[in-house]
Amino acid sequence: MNKTTKNLFKMSAVGCAAIMGVSIASLPVHAMTSTAVVTNVSSTAQSTTPALTGVKIQEKVLSTSSKYLIADIKVPQLTGMLDKQYQDELNDIILSHAEKDLTQWEKDAAEMGHKAQAGKQDFHPYNLNITYELKSDGTGNPAGVISLKVITEGSEGGTSMPRIDTYNVNNAAEAQRVTLSDLLGANYKEKLDADILAEIKKDPDKYFLEEYKGTSVEQSFYIEKGDLVIVFPKYSIAPGYVGSPEFRFNLNHNSTDVVKLDLKKIASFTNKDGVLMLSLRDLANQLNYELKWNQATKTSELMKGAQWTSVSIYKDSYFIAKMAPKALGTAPVLQDNKTYVPVQFVTDILHIEVQSN
Repeated sequence: MNKTTKNLFKMSAVGCAAIMGVSIASLPVHAMTSTAVVTNVSSTAQSTTPALTGVKIQEKVLSTSSKYLIADIKVPQLTGMLDKQYQDELNDIILSHAEKDLTQWEKDAAEMGHKAQAGKQDFHPYNLNITYELKSDGTGNPAGVISLKVITEGSEGGTSMPRIDTYNVNNAAEAQRVTLSDLLGANYKEKLDADILAEIKKDPDKYFLEEYKGTSVEQSFYIEKGDLVIVFPKYSIAPGYVGSPEFRFNLNHNSTDVVKLDLKKIASFTNKDGVLMLSLRDLANQLNYELKWNQATKTSELMKGAQWTSVSIYKDSYFIAKMAPKALGTAPVLQDNKTYVPVQFVTDILHIEVQSN
């Protein structure tokens, strides 16, 4: 198995269980219905206008000949990714999950059907439904991120235990799986868990507060219209009527940030192109960011909570976590042993208003 395929197999813990042939009914998986909590969370995601054409879905329908199972299975197959090998392998994995689920449900339904016949009992066919939602096609925010949600719901005639598998990929020439640390920075967990807990406490009768243990390493999530949506399994932190709890966080800063940068307290100069350059050290101190300097790479890292960004001297490439870098038209420079960045770094990368008076 090559490196790309191994990376793909890490995309969903429950998906890996399905491909190993584990019955859906035995998995602690997600519900189709959900409750959404909308709030804002500090994020390293940037708002850009990507040049990519959005990916599309070609639907593959699976059917069953079993008289013991009613199946409605629509499997998404991505088209239009830049990395064709990654696309093919991802599509194979998604299809394989569905085929494994169908095989297992046919087997379980047939076993119970035969037992019912032997005991001269009534038997109602099992049901298996697989649907999908393309949440982000790669043309939105964050730039280049594809987000796909696959919903697998099986029923034995009683309460179903559906599963939501999410696939988040950076659509590039060499595609990469997108993780929460890519979106929110390496030290995101404590802040994100606290934000979710705060939302749960706003409506404690709706949740099992004592069951909330925070997000996991393989936490299910998807991106939709610039929002990060964290998904929890049915019954894991809420009663069954709630479905699968979802907590929605806005990845854009500019709609909620009221922080203003006072230029009078920042060392600055205007370069030959008329661009106002600001001391990164002074900027970090005023905005309470932690600033780290790497002499070997001449790179500065800014961190505050879940926010993370980096800039490199003489490179017009401003990174937000591992997302596609954004050019501002002016590179950072060294002057008097200080790093200076264009004023657009504050407004376009940190999404903070500049106060000049």
